[in-house]
Amino acid sequence: MTSGRFSQIVASHWAIFVLLAGLSAAMLAIARLRRGSSFDEPVGTSTLVGWVLVFVMPPVVYVLSLAAGFSVQASIFAALLSATGLLWIFSLVEEFVGPLVAVVGSLFVGLAPPDVALSGFSSPSLLLLVGVFALSATISSSGLSSRLILRLLQRLPDKPFWHQTTLLVSGYGLSTMMPSANTRMSLLKPPYQAMVSALKLPPQGPGRTSLLAALFGGAVLFGPMMVTSKSTNIAAVNFLPQQLQAEFNGIFWLVAALVAAITVTAVHLIVIPWLFKQDRESPLSRDELRQKIAAMGPLKPTEWTAAGCFMFLVIGISTVGWHHVRPAYLAGCVLLALLVTGTMLRKDFRSALDWPLVFFLLGVDGMVRIMDYLGLQKALAEAVREGFGFVHGSVMIFILVALGVTLALRMALPVTAGALTSAVILIPIATAQGINPWICVFCAAIFSDISFFRYQGTNGMLQLYSDGLIEQVDEKGFLRYNMLMNAARVAAVYASIPWWALLGLI
Repeated sequence: MTSGRFSQIVASHWAIFVLLAGLSAAMLAIARLRRGSSFDEPVGTSTLVGWVLVFVMPPVVYVLSLAAGFSVQASIFAALLSATGLLWIFSLVEEFVGPLVAVVGSLFVGLAPPDVALSGFSSPSLLLLVGVFALSATISSSGLSSRLILRLLQRLPDKPFWHQTTLLVSGYGLSTMMPSANTRMSLLKPPYQAMVSALKLPPQGPGRTSLLAALFGGAVLFGPMMVTSKSTNIAAVNFLPQQLQAEFNGIFWLVAALVAAITVTAVHLIVIPWLFKQDRESPLSRDELRQKIAAMGPLKPTEWTAAGCFMFLVIGISTVGWHHVRPAYLAGCVLLALLVTGTMLRKDFRSALDWPLVFFLLGVDGMVRIMDYLGLQKALAEAVREGFGFVHGSVMIFILVALGVTLALRMALPVTAGALTSAVILIPIATAQGINPWICVFCAAIFSDISFFRYQGTNGMLQLYSDGLIEQVDEKGFLRYNMLMNAARVAAVYASIPWWALLGLI
């Protein structure tokens, strides 16, 4: 190594160290002030360890990246990525802050021009995210979803299977347009509680537990199966090559995931009656249902608008191959319709949309584009080519690799960050092995919903705990159901291999 090269490395090393140290100190100070803590108060052990690692690890990653043959710029960004990961792992800041640290740090050091680093905020994904979130918020606030679920309960037979199926199918229906499991859970909670009350299901009984499992399954199981069903799907599709983005941005994602969707649904329907022997239920009061529906009155203008926008978006996404209009532009039309008609007011646009999640996803998109600009993805692909040579292009072995990577990351990272980070790591491996990158994205999406411990639960699981619903049922029985569905997700991916071969994906 020449002295000039050595000086450049040292200068870059200290530049990144000073940058990250300054950011760490600033964020720590802001976090302490925001919480109203004085600086002489003790900091928790986990937080202290986290901030120490944020100071120490990026320079180490920088040097190791240089040793692996990465360019100086790529090594600096790898150091920034390590800092972002530590912010997530130790929950040092809010989840959406990490990607912004990486993007702003890249602009500060000059790793990438603004049109690359901020490209996520100028991509069609912004329209798709905001449009879908706006529609889901309107469907919820207008009361349309509650009206449809009550009518479904009124028309179906008064049997435990149909009560559970109502929650499952309602969750699947909501999943087509609502990319948030928490939102779907919130919408399904009132009909669930109404059923528990009307059927007089005892606490900790199998009837109430099976009904809660159906609510959870409806809110979570279908998430990976459509591009609009999970926020990570909307973001991760931008990691794919351009030709694959156009292919999987529409209904073809659902077509490719069809066998997996059927598998997890079939396992759910088999597991419920096997695990939970049903109580003798009281009949569901049809009069009470009719009274609730009558109290809602006729469809309000906001409900008509929400229903129309929903049908427009579903039909539009289903027929992309015919009209060739990108789903993001269709979502933009939906957003305009909601705003122009006054269905969504300014206060709703400000408060009902999950803006932190939008910034998180777009920030991650910017991170991936910076990696591509710096050649970091190609460098990673070359670095992992030999390490994962045992895959030999086998999809069956690659699925095991994807499972291991995703589960390892989910031990530390939340669902959204874990899924997107897994996709970023797996795509270079798939590229090196000649495997379709969409399979990486799908595996990361479905495997990120696997959880073994309470702290790493899916968003839906955490909400059940925070709302106190788990305490009202047989917790051990419910967790057994969750473990069986974890296995079902793995089985669903393997069952999809012949279907993917038929579609020409492998």
